[in-house]
Parts: sequence; structure tokens; C-alpha cells
Amino acid sequence: MLSSSDTLNAAIRYHQAGQLSEAEQLYREILQQEPCQEKVMYLLGLASHQNGDLAIASEWYQQALAVNPNYIDAHNNLGVLLQQQGNLQRAADHYQAALRLNPINPKVHANLGVILQQLGQVESAIAHYETAMQLDPNLAAAYTNLAHALKELGQLDAAIAHYRSALKLMPTNPDAYRDLGDALQEMGNVEEALVVYDRAISFAPHHIELKGSRIRALLISGKLKEGFAGYDQWRLELSSQVSRFKQPVWDGSRLEGQTILLYAEPGSGMGDSIQFIRYVPLVIQHGGKVIVECQPSLVPLFEQMSGLQQVLPWGSPLPEFSVQASLLSLPRILGTTLENIPNQCPYLAAPEPLMFDLPKADLATLKVGLVWGGNPQHSNDRDRACPLSELRPLLNIPGITFYSLQKGIHQEALKSANLPIIDLGDRLHNFADTAAAIAQLDLVISVDTAVAHLAGAMGKPVWILLSFAPDWRWLMDRTDSPWYPTARLFRQSRRQDWAGVCASVATALQDWSRDRAH
Repeated sequence: MLSSSDTLNAAIRYHQAGQLSEAEQLYREILQQEPCQEKVMYLLGLASHQNGDLAIASEWYQQALAVNPNYIDAHNNLGVLLQQQGNLQRAADHYQAALRLNPINPKVHANLGVILQQLGQVESAIAHYETAMQLDPNLAAAYTNLAHALKELGQLDAAIAHYRSALKLMPTNPDAYRDLGDALQEMGNVEEALVVYDRAISFAPHHIELKGSRIRALLISGKLKEGFAGYDQWRLELSSQVSRFKQPVWDGSRLEGQTILLYAEPGSGMGDSIQFIRYVPLVIQHGGKVIVECQPSLVPLFEQMSGLQQVLPWGSPLPEFSVQASLLSLPRILGTTLENIPNQCPYLAAPEPLMFDLPKADLATLKVGLVWGGNPQHSNDRDRACPLSELRPLLNIPGITFYSLQKGIHQEALKSANLPIIDLGDRLHNFADTAAAIAQLDLVISVDTAVAHLAGAMGKPVWILLSFAPDWRWLMDRTDSPWYPTARLFRQSRRQDWAGVCASVATALQDWSRDRAH
């Protein structure tokens, strides 16, 4: 019969070889004989953790700590587990406990830094990353995490330097290349970013995030043909689902009276659908009878388009059709370049008669719609949303009545703000309602949301407030948009500089109001 020591050594060998079930069995046998072995409890937790059994892993880590409250590795790994579960504060507590026991553990400093950054304590996070680097100059994660934090603060030059340092320590890590490329892209060095992405893809050809970053770089630099071609292939690779359609994808050939389904992809944004529904007239010119499947709130709006056979909300039974295409695939199928974007606006209009009248304003005033935030579920809403308070410089300009087109959580902010903005949100039940409001306005001022796309699609003057690293469709450095001739773009000069953007908008609005008065 093996001794406990021999059994433990055998279990560890299984564990190191990745034979986790065999290792767990031996760990449990040891605990049956010696139930207070905190190391074995910890190793059982580690094995469960590696297997993805977080609840079981948590129990074993806690049991190890109950036996030995000073077990540093158990504190650290429990912190990692809690972080994975989104319990950031408890994770921080365990990392801090580990550092009280051993203040010179570089990995724990790096882990705590990540938590603090997620909690919004970026400066404190940076201090821990720097400590980790001092303690272990070869800890690549400390360099990448520090770079992430510096990037969040807008210190892109420093972030890029640290990404490059990380790559010296792990020269074949595709994630590190992607991080560097994304930072270069944000700086406007798109060509260098593309070189970085291409190098990484050469040894990581199936890295889906890398491909996504490269596609964005192509699109934002105006290389639309290559970017849209890459996007379609990337989308197919990204989706794990088999197409729900037996009908073939349209290849752009003459349709000769065939019925074609154009659909908004599940998970796509309203703005995407509004932007790319512009291709419907071109599809009709190819001889197609067009039916559209889209987000329910867009149906009443899209029904106003001439030539459409039918508009259906997601999930409805579909009529017979011969071929199909995603709305997001139409730019590729129809060979869109920067020079031939179909930008004939308006291509969308409000239903007639209008569904409601705007609350009356002074006849002498101009009517301006405002949107300062988008869908909070959007991955980038934190960066693209402008705090309502930053709009105050606009609101003091005489001769203008402001109307809020805002819905959801951002609308709630208005109700308690006591600002001279008429709230239309409760009357906007779908995008046809929003279009009815926009039709009665002189100007729309919006952050990057579906409302901005709608105003542009209706041919209404629209001023779009953009974050420092905006979506690809607004391209780089331009103040106009090839997608929407009536759009004017106002860009942040540095991350989160909404004050600067709103000051520029206020100046432009004063000039615009004065010109309109004459």
C-alpha cells in the first residue's frame, strides 16, 4: 500500500499530465485518510478549477483556507475564480490578503491590478502593475495589463511601448499583437496596425479576434472592398450556427423576377439595418422582388420604402423566396468602394400623415433633436455616450428649442436634470415614431446611435458626436460622411473629451442659428 506521500506524488504527476480525473481520485483518497491536508484541498480545488467546475473549486479553496487562513496560493486562486464569476470586490479582498502574507508576489500584484482597473481605480491598478514589473521583469502579463490601463487613460504612446515590451517576452502571442495593433489603430497609425495584424495572422491564422481587428482597420481606412470581403468571411467563421436557410446566398447576378430575402442578422444593431437598407433599390434594379426580415421596431419604418414586397419582424413565418442575403453582406455583393457608396438620401421617410405633432415652440425658434446615449447593452456604449451635463453649453444658445429623442436609461437621466429639453421619449414606441419626430425638426445632434443613422437616411441635417476611437463607418479624420451627405462629424481629440466636442458643437450651433436667422 502506498504511503500518503507516495499517493500525493502520483496524484501530482497525473495532475501535471492533464489527467485530472485520476488526480482528483487520488486526492480524495488522501483526504479520506488525512482530512485536514490543506495542500490536497487546494490541489482538488485547482483541478476542479481547471475543469471549469467553479462552484466545486470554490468550496475546496475555502476549505483549504479554513484549515490554513495564511495559504497564499488558495487566496490567489480563489481571487481568480471570483474574478471569473464577476465578484470583483471579494476577488480583490483575497488578492489583498495574499499580499499581506507575501507583499513581493508579482503575479498577485498583477491580478489585483486587473481587479482595481475593472473597478475604475485605474491609477491604483497602474501602481500594482509597476510593482509586479519591478519584482519580475519577465512577467509579460504585467506589461500588457499596464498597457491596457495606460490606453484607458488615453496615454497611447506609453501603452504602445509597453505592448512592444510584452511582445519581446512572448514574441508569438497573437493576443499581444492584437493589443498592439488596436492601440496603433486608435492612434491613427492604421497602416502599421495592418502590418502587425498580418504578422500575427501568419502564425495564428484562425485567431478570430485578430481577423476582426484587421477588418476594422481596413474599413476605417476606407479600404471598403477588401474590408467588406473580409467581414463576410469573418462573420461565417465567427458563427457556430448552420445557416437557417436552404436557399443559396445571392451572388449579385441578375435576379430576373426572383424573390430575394434580405435579413438583419440576429444580434446586429438598429443602426446597421438602417445604414444598409439603402441597398434595397439596387437589389430591385437587379430584377429582384424584395422581402425584408428585421428588428420588430424597424418594421413600420421600412414599410414606407417603395418597391418592397413585404417587411417582416424577426421570428415571423417567411414566404417563399429563391435566394437570400444578409443586409450586412450587400456592400460586398454589390462591390461597394469609398467612391461608389450609394448615398442618395433620403431613402427613408416617416409615415404620412405624421403620427403626432411636436409640442409647440416659439415660431421664431429652430427645433433641434438631442440624443446623448445609445443602448446600454452595446459593448461600446460607455465610450460613445456623452454625459447629459456636457450638453449644457448648447442649451444656453437663444432661439433654439431642444427635443429629446432619447429612450431607456439615458432618458431617465433627463427626468431629474431640470434642463430646458422637451422629452419626447414616452411618445417614441418604434422608429417610425422617431422618424415622425425627426421630420419636424431642423437639426438632429446625436452621438453614434441608430437615431443618427435614421436622421442621415432621412436627409435631415445631423451632427454626430464621436468618441476618440469611433466605429469604422465614420472613417478617420473626416468631418463629413460618404454614407450620409447631410452629416457633420465632431470628434474627440483625446479619450473622453466630451467637453471639447460639446464646445465645438456649441460654437457651430451659434453660427448655424445665426445663418438660419438671416
